[in-house]
Amino acid sequence: MPTGVEANIFKALMDRLLALTLTPAQAIAAPNVAFPPAGQTKPKDYLEVTFLPNRTATRTVGPGRQQHRGIMQVTVHYGSGTGIVVPLQRADQIIAHFPKDLILYESGVRVKVYRKPYAIPLPPQNGSLMVPVTIEYESFNA
Repeated sequence: MPTGVEANIFKALMDRLLALTLTPAQAIAAPNVAFPPAGQTKPKDYLEVTFLPNRTATRTVGPGRQQHRGIMQVTVHYGSGTGIVVPLQRADQIIAHFPKDLILYESGVRVKVYRKPYAIPLPPQNGSLMVPVTIEYESFNA
């Protein structure tokens, strides 16, 4: 069980992503975790998670709960030769899995996806196409 608001927010979002069933399945590169695992080759198609919490804000007069906002970005990586349709379809699956107003809970922390996620494809680089999916969240906690 994580401690701290940001750790619980990340766990809630990551658990939700891990619950997404993709066909074919894709490996997930999580922040600060060796990818690929030792002894394995890097797959040409995979998901990469980036967690970007923002500064907190107090939305009340005096002491009160803090507003925690940020982004979890899930970048869809596809090797060359697949075109753009398949990576965009995979991005759409992630978007649909994190709908606007989705509420997640982790260890007493409530996390809300407050805007529909969106995907902005990047130009192909080094034989790979990347489609980052941006998931914006907020949480109010002490």
